[in-house]
Amino acid sequence: MKLLSPALVHKRLPAFSLLLALTAGSLGQPSNVPRIGWVLSGTPENSGHLIEAMRQGLADEGLVVGRSVELDVRFTAGRSERYAEHFGELIRNPVSVLAASGFAGIAAARDASAGRIPIVAYFCGNDVKQMVESFARPGGNITGVSCLSAELAAKRIELLKDALPALRRIGFLYDPRLPGKEKELAEIREIVRKLGMTVTAATVSSSERLEEVVASLRRDGAEALVISEDTFTFGNRAQIVALAGAHQMVDISAYREFVLAGGVMSYGPSSVERIRQQARYAARLVRGVKPSDLPIDQASRFEFVVNLRAARALGVAISQKALLRADEVVE
Repeated sequence: MKLLSPALVHKRLPAFSLLLALTAGSLGQPSNVPRIGWVLSGTPENSGHLIEAMRQGLADEGLVVGRSVELDVRFTAGRSERYAEHFGELIRNPVSVLAASGFAGIAAARDASAGRIPIVAYFCGNDVKQMVESFARPGGNITGVSCLSAELAAKRIELLKDALPALRRIGFLYDPRLPGKEKELAEIREIVRKLGMTVTAATVSSSERLEEVVASLRRDGAEALVISEDTFTFGNRAQIVALAGAHQMVDISAYREFVLAGGVMSYGPSSVERIRQQARYAARLVRGVKPSDLPIDQASRFEFVVNLRAARALGVAISQKALLRADEVVE
């Protein structure tokens, strides 16, 4: 993971509202270069690899950060309510493109843009249907990439059961503010029933309540935690997987970042690949391509990652069948 040098960050700004000094002006170049305003759900400390993916994606399209494009990145630190604040700040100065992730982020960017600024979005699940006309013809001022993560919820349950054949009860953690989560829960209930298990669902939308909610799932008998994919859980991933471990629950999530934070399993698209493609789209929008002319790019590759070290710490044995299916095993 490549992290940004502290010299690249304006330390005088408030924590988690940091402006990355990746600007042409800071390097003595003309200040009228295109500017991309990007808001991430994490922190500077856990988002370095994603920022590097942005830079690489822009470079793929011939844009060099600090020379031919300015990249202004802000962070919500897992607090969805900060999206509106950050996008409001970004549009106070001329900005060529806004970049956002998840329903809360995309909605905040849409509202801030008032239809006048192109938006490149990172969609997950049913938020696509809420924001654009269709995958092929987005319409309006929004296009982007999709992770198809919510559609993979049933697959994660199957992999969890393969890994732990004796599993009988799981907990499902999700943010109720997002569209389509009830549909996702209904699909999970159906696959859980077919596999001879039961599920307890719990909603959470603030980091302060995470400990209470995870503990309640464990008290209700959950042996494993299925973490729904959204910007809230992604931004709070370290706390979530730590709580799951503290309560002796195996976890499975959408992204390998959860595993790198100490989680046990993940199955979904590569966030680095999706961010890099999002940046390529951002570059095309900067050059004048209309968002309505760029179809939503859908993920086609998915990875199953297993953290044996974390499983052993919980005293859990992952089945050989699951290990053979894994694309990556963390020893």
